[in-house]
Amino acid sequence: MRWPTDAPSIPGHADLLATSARFAQTADLHDRDGTFPFANYRALHDLGYLARSIPREFGGGGDSIANLCALQAVLGWSDPSTALAVAMHLLFMGRVGQAIVDGDASEAGGWDAARYRHVADAVIREGVLINSAATEPEIGSPSRGGRPATSAHRLAGGGYEITGRKTWTTGSPLLRFIVVSATLLADPGDAASGTTSDAMAQFLIDRGPISTDGTFTGPPGTSIVETWDAMGMRASGSHDFVMDRVMLDGDGLISAKPFGPRAPAAQAPTITPPPTATSGAGWALLVPSVYLGVARAARDEAIRFARDRRPEPLGGASIGSLPVVQRTIGEMEMLLAQAEATLFGAATAWDHASQAEGANFGPTLAVAKYTVSNHAVAIADLAMRVVGGAGLARSHPIQRHYRNVRAGLHHPPMDDVALSTLARAALTEGD
Repeated sequence: MRWPTDAPSIPGHADLLATSARFAQTADLHDRDGTFPFANYRALHDLGYLARSIPREFGGGGDSIANLCALQAVLGWSDPSTALAVAMHLLFMGRVGQAIVDGDASEAGGWDAARYRHVADAVIREGVLINSAATEPEIGSPSRGGRPATSAHRLAGGGYEITGRKTWTTGSPLLRFIVVSATLLADPGDAASGTTSDAMAQFLIDRGPISTDGTFTGPPGTSIVETWDAMGMRASGSHDFVMDRVMLDGDGLISAKPFGPRAPAAQAPTITPPPTATSGAGWALLVPSVYLGVARAARDEAIRFARDRRPEPLGGASIGSLPVVQRTIGEMEMLLAQAEATLFGAATAWDHASQAEGANFGPTLAVAKYTVSNHAVAIADLAMRVVGGAGLARSHPIQRHYRNVRAGLHHPPMDDVALSTLARAALTEGD
């Protein structure tokens, strides 16, 4: 079974398949130029796709994670740069929205129904995106820890001022809403402010509405610096987001939590249980779904090449008749089937998990992300071997799939964290 394309029971699947096929026709052009495919997002907005993870209580589609993983794989097959930005948007809207519906204040992380509805309405009406901006030049990925260099302080008259720079802000040209992590600086002289010690804070920056020329109107001090020039996912618009003394009112603060004490330089080795999953952790599966789609695209290109390539020494037969090529294709098929079964098995299990089961889902999610990202890289490598030297040409699509799929390794949890999670789960089993 091929999950991404053999899923006609999913509402809207046929429309997305037809629409995303057009994306595939322009993906190479945007990859070459590093341009942002605005037309793709307008088409997805017209399909209502950008609202599919918003709960029905807020006017969205309320789709399950398993359904969205299958649809995201379709987008990943056609234009993974678009699919990646959409994945981050959908997972944020789905995770927070479902937490609010469920009354899960911990998972909602400071969001309330009014704030969420404001964002959801803009997504439904305007087709804009939301994403978090956390990675910075100084600390790298926040998944590795560290205090944000982006700083905020409370103003005497209320509100906040923020200054800092965020990198890898995927989807930045269409982000009306950006959730920014910052170090909220202590204000010991004002106990009422709640900032008597430095705190990890989350702020919501609303850059909208969109003006007639297609740009966002505010707030002053925010800017997108077009720094993105990467090997893969070149059309994802993952530029830098810069804040220069940006003023927000008090409602801009989503949450603030004092930093814990810094860990000592050397700790005695211990075996601790793996971190438990949150009630919304399953939404993270939308990201590896993108790379499953890229792997499928690489596989399809290799199959096409193996069927069509008929060198003279083979007397008219295709290279697909060669045992060595058949073995390579068989390896691709095995890896692809394993990745699909792991990802969609995890997504389906998550959709049907109880709260208690979800809390122990961390190892399963780690397996899914690790398996899909590494299998996808291996599939693209095997596909390149089938195509051979011809695949090195910029004109050949296989080289783009080969570059794009490698980005999957760098989303959290990274391989070492995923493996450590599994090891700790095994070593503390039964404790």
